[in-house]
Amino acid sequence: MEKKILANEDIQGGDSGGLLVDRGFGSSDLHRAEETIRHQQQQLYRLEAQYNELFNSLDEGFCIVEVLFDRHNDPIDYRFLKVNSVFEAQTGIENPLGRTMREIAPEHEQHWFDTYGRIALTGEPERFEHRAEALGRFYDVYAFRIGNPGDGRVAILFKDIAERKRREELQAYLLQLSDALRPLSDPIQIQEAVTRLAMSRLGADRCFYCEIEAGSAIIRRDAFREGLPSVANVYPLTHFPMLTAVMNAGRPFAVYDAHTAEILDEGLRQLCIQSQVISFVGIPVMKDGNPCGMLCVACCEPRKWKAEEIERVQETAERTWIAVEQAKAAEALRESEENYRAIVNQSIAGILKVDLQGTIIFTNDQFCRMLDYDCPELLTQRVNDIIFTEDRERNAMAFQELVSEGKAYEIEKRLVRKDGAVIWVNNHVSPILNKKGEVEAAAIVSIDITPQKELERQKDEFIGIASHELKTPITSIKAYGQILAGVMGQSVPPTIVQLVTKMNTQINRLIKLIYSLLDTSRIAGDQLTLQLEPVGLNALLEEHVHQGQLTTSRHRITFIGQELPPVMADVERLGQVMDNLISNAIKYAPKGGDVIVRAESRGDWVRVGVQDFGVGIPREEQEKIFDRFYRIKDTSTGIVSGIGLGLYICREIIGKHHGRMAVESIPDEGSTFYFELPVCTARQ
Repeated sequence: MEKKILANEDIQGGDSGGLLVDRGFGSSDLHRAEETIRHQQQQLYRLEAQYNELFNSLDEGFCIVEVLFDRHNDPIDYRFLKVNSVFEAQTGIENPLGRTMREIAPEHEQHWFDTYGRIALTGEPERFEHRAEALGRFYDVYAFRIGNPGDGRVAILFKDIAERKRREELQAYLLQLSDALRPLSDPIQIQEAVTRLAMSRLGADRCFYCEIEAGSAIIRRDAFREGLPSVANVYPLTHFPMLTAVMNAGRPFAVYDAHTAEILDEGLRQLCIQSQVISFVGIPVMKDGNPCGMLCVACCEPRKWKAEEIERVQETAERTWIAVEQAKAAEALRESEENYRAIVNQSIAGILKVDLQGTIIFTNDQFCRMLDYDCPELLTQRVNDIIFTEDRERNAMAFQELVSEGKAYEIEKRLVRKDGAVIWVNNHVSPILNKKGEVEAAAIVSIDITPQKELERQKDEFIGIASHELKTPITSIKAYGQILAGVMGQSVPPTIVQLVTKMNTQINRLIKLIYSLLDTSRIAGDQLTLQLEPVGLNALLEEHVHQGQLTTSRHRITFIGQELPPVMADVERLGQVMDNLISNAIKYAPKGGDVIVRAESRGDWVRVGVQDFGVGIPREEQEKIFDRFYRIKDTSTGIVSGIGLGLYICREIIGKHHGRMAVESIPDEGSTFYFELPVCTARQ
């Protein structure tokens, strides 16, 4: 309230009883001031009550701490000044007010003090996730400074996410386990894969899965740390009645130290000590109320097994048993039902059977889940009904080839879910033959590759951006190199000339790589455009044969042609294809020799082939070499360079011309790469 200054003439004696009176501030003013103060106090009480109600209604922990620093201004501790009602539930700390964290948990990690100290000093809020080992928790934290900068006070809003992290870690492990099991169909291989993975992820020394058959525990394979003996063997359970009783109970059990564990028979105790199985977790697998198997993870030293570790072993045991049983069932089914062999060998993928008209006549639950249909609903659909519109023609062409030639194929395409969402799948399609050897249906194994496609999209986007950004500086570097080479005179030492020449050669290689990456990015984004015009191939081929000959003295490049009809082509792009094929022919015939470029007319097509007599290509790799980034790993020379983009780009360019490209090759005899282009018609 503003104070008033009293003037001399306002001060009266006599009637006022000698008191000083401010005629401008009477009793009514005092009354109003008192009312204002009372009103403000009431508002303050209400606000404080609302603040406390809000503060304590949070389902997240909240506290205000004072960060304590040493004389070097390094954070060493913090004291709790205020906490909300759920603080104790979120931390397990009782009566924290006025106490420091070092008092409460002396082993609390230093990074907590460093983080809060940094926030107190800088005033910059931080959001982070950290494990608090000393408290046995994992927190999602948002912390920010409050009050004056010198107070060192930090407000912390936090939530214990240990359970979420446990689920995430378990899910990540189970995904890895599923990936390991997916390609396996042999029970022994499954056991080997599971035991190796479980041992590695749990930091154990040994892991094995035993099958319970005819009163014996049979360990067929076990994973173990180097230097330990294998425990694969047959163990009659009659020798271990206490262990048998524990297994019959069907519950997980843990032995922390075999020397003192009460659930071990003396004979089993000695066997464990002899085999250096000192601590272990055992998970019985039950079927119809009886143990049919057990997964065991063991260490050579005493170990206090955590609940989440036991849970992980339990999940592994259940999935291992399922995988082993599925593998056995699939093997039996393959023996008795030859027609359905292609369907059951990938039981973790979407599986369906279609007739030659494309009607779905069988589907498994996984494929229904992929498309969010009930099985009866899906059986009313035709394959074409669930294929994305733009992929239908390509799918129909591949399926027709399977019907006419009985040729299995693999295809990536998009499917439409019941809710209209689109997913990417990789389909392996195989023919099902009748007794006459004729195709009567098709088996399809479908795998959801939507996440992989998103990663590919991100990778393609990165390649496009990186290549574009590199293009300008490398062009400048090339210009500088050419200028440098041009200004060097006779006085420049030969060594310098040689180094500049090598530098320019490597710059040209780098430019070629960048342009290949740019082409790859354009292809992935369907942005590769052509400038089509009628082209006579003979002149173009002779020009590029001549250019190729200039690059080698160990090879003789010959062109064999004939009078050819014109084709609609992009001269630059077709020249790019020829340069790549001739360069590959030279590269993969390192001993030199003939390279033959041959062009011929074949009805409505013109065929161009490039033949070398080099190392050749194994049959199983002849289709893969057109894949992006694919290179043949087993090269006899060890000098082959590149990143596996050339043939991929060539095939895409030829495809844009409505042509086709393939290879014929025999290892150690050579290869012929050829492409065919449609003849230019009057309508074109």
